[in-house]
Amino acid sequence: MKTMIKRLCIFAAGAAALVSAALATSCEKDETQEKYVYILDNDKNGIQEVSFNTAGGTQDFLMYSNYGSWKLVPTYEEDLEWLSYWPTEGVGDARFSAMVEKNTTAYQRHGTLNIVVDGLSVATIRFNQAGDEPKLKVNVKESGKTVSVKGETFTVGVESNIDWVAELVDPADASWVTIGDFTPVSQTFTCAANPGSEPREAQVRIRAYGTSVSCVFAIMQADRSSAFEEAEKITVADLLAMGEGKIARNVYVAGSVISDRTTRNYPVAYSTGGGEQVNNTMFIQDETGGLWIEFDDAADNTCDLNQVVTLHMYGQHIERDAYTNGLKIAGLSSTAVQSAVAGTPVEPVVIDDLTKLPAYENRLVTLRNVEFALPYGTLVNINEGVSYLGIKQGAAYQASADYNDLTIEYGHYLRDAKGNTAKLYTTWSFTERALSMIPEGAGDITGIVNKRYKCDVYDGRDQMRRPVESWCVRIRRESDITNFKAPAASRLSKTVMQIGPWTDNAGAMQSVTASVGQGQLKHSVGEDVLGSTSGNTQQMYLAWAHARCTAATWDAVKNAWLPAYGNTKGVQYVAVMAQGWWKNTAAVNTDTDGCCWILSNLSTKGFTGQISLQFTASSNTAGPMYFQMEWADTDNAKTWTPIGNEYVASNWHNSIAAPEYLFVLPDELKDRESFSIRLRATRQRNASDTENTASGTSRIGVVRMSCLDL
Repeated sequence: MKTMIKRLCIFAAGAAALVSAALATSCEKDETQEKYVYILDNDKNGIQEVSFNTAGGTQDFLMYSNYGSWKLVPTYEEDLEWLSYWPTEGVGDARFSAMVEKNTTAYQRHGTLNIVVDGLSVATIRFNQAGDEPKLKVNVKESGKTVSVKGETFTVGVESNIDWVAELVDPADASWVTIGDFTPVSQTFTCAANPGSEPREAQVRIRAYGTSVSCVFAIMQADRSSAFEEAEKITVADLLAMGEGKIARNVYVAGSVISDRTTRNYPVAYSTGGGEQVNNTMFIQDETGGLWIEFDDAADNTCDLNQVVTLHMYGQHIERDAYTNGLKIAGLSSTAVQSAVAGTPVEPVVIDDLTKLPAYENRLVTLRNVEFALPYGTLVNINEGVSYLGIKQGAAYQASADYNDLTIEYGHYLRDAKGNTAKLYTTWSFTERALSMIPEGAGDITGIVNKRYKCDVYDGRDQMRRPVESWCVRIRRESDITNFKAPAASRLSKTVMQIGPWTDNAGAMQSVTASVGQGQLKHSVGEDVLGSTSGNTQQMYLAWAHARCTAATWDAVKNAWLPAYGNTKGVQYVAVMAQGWWKNTAAVNTDTDGCCWILSNLSTKGFTGQISLQFTASSNTAGPMYFQMEWADTDNAKTWTPIGNEYVASNWHNSIAAPEYLFVLPDELKDRESFSIRLRATRQRNASDTENTASGTSRIGVVRMSCLDL
């Protein structure tokens, strides 16, 4: 915002008088009249200088002039990078505005805008802007950088809003550390081989010019006794048993690469600010266990699937990952890779019980005879039309993210023959994510087992956000999904009832009825559905589900999936939407303050196995966050029985998707002639975690009730 305007009130009063006189005699042409130009603000005060803080802002100007044609021209053309104005030219009296962009640098900015007539400046306006606080950050861990005893060249990334310089704290270290080339965002260092019998360490300072701001880190180099040639081979299990911290023993491990860097289906780095993903991850496995490795630089991740690699681990760091709560090698140096040669594929461990996944962390397994509990869309059902995938989301979007998947990954529920579940995760960057639709039968899935550690389950009893350990599988390639046969022959569960998915939003629906089995989807506001992508608080309406309804192929030339993604029939499914979720005066099917999705006239007659309900759902930023599933004999029952605890609807603007939900229903609903289930908004609190408002939208993409005979 603007912080100061230099007002010239006496000047303005004179300007007003002169302008009045000029207007009074405007009917008479006077070639000898003295030329004038007056610049005023909106309050008719004279203005020659404007100052802004770092946020920038806009200033409007009023100009009186009898010069005729004029142009606005900055004194220095480079000021156009942060100063803009409109219109750029005119005739006589005029209004114009100028905008100053946000200043993220630590430098003050000054610029002058000239009112130019016939090539000469007849008036000027001075613009001043404060500089931001100096910021400086380097991508070196607090523990410093360990380099090979043989010598090494490496590059340090620098984030700064001010010019900086790299220097050695002790100039004597220049005998083995050379400060090399630099760019505005990086600095290269070259370390000579250590010929001695003692380790050595140098301190490097990255210093911001003209300030006290600096970053200091250590470069550490072992002596010849820590060279790879002297290292002891140990197993992955023995390495992880060392626990967190710097590896002080001179050891190495060897294993087969079980990840595929070319298809890029890796875990996402999780933080309270959102998700990020870089292509620096590799998983290897030996006969004792699997090892998660993150390279210091993604450019060093060059090892291919099935290669046998030898890694020198001396001086590397074992850290506990915040997202998985598992151990990993963080910031592996490029020189740690001693060899990478062709090998044979690792034989995965075959399991048919998903509860056994914790025994195989970071290892390759084949899940035998499993099914997708909700066969829907492709491997990644995410809105492909947004531009902020993978970028950290604002704090307002994080409330529901604690319990749902992040912006750049999608989880499909898998189920085994015993009714156990786990999720198959694929990320936005996965290069084979849309090649086929999710199969409806049962078959085998091969992938890497990863742990997750986040609030997947909301504990409504004490309203605590408590991290929960869960386990998932990540495929390497689409071909890791095998042996899925025709649904009738191989599906583990039977479809008791299914509503949706829908592929056409062209026409209105008088009711939403089950395509399989018995049931109807209603809402508190009624049964009718508008056939459009926008609605009101009086009816449900159709909106895009952002899940492809047909497979796609990757066009490397166009750098896009085809058919092209968009709000287009035949490309993506549509969903049923409703809004106005709290004390909606149009509500007819509820006696509570919170509106409901209602699954009416359901029946499980003849089904005696494990009954579960699966669906996709989400709310927008202003939509309801908290829901409770309940059941009763009829829609108009006065008493409803809770099913489990309160659950959280994902914020659409965080996950950019409608995540899958799976609930096992109570035994009372087995073999039952008729009953209803409702999903009720329980609080006037939206998915941005804002109290006293839940007026936005929430959607459902598909609903399936299934029975698994155990």
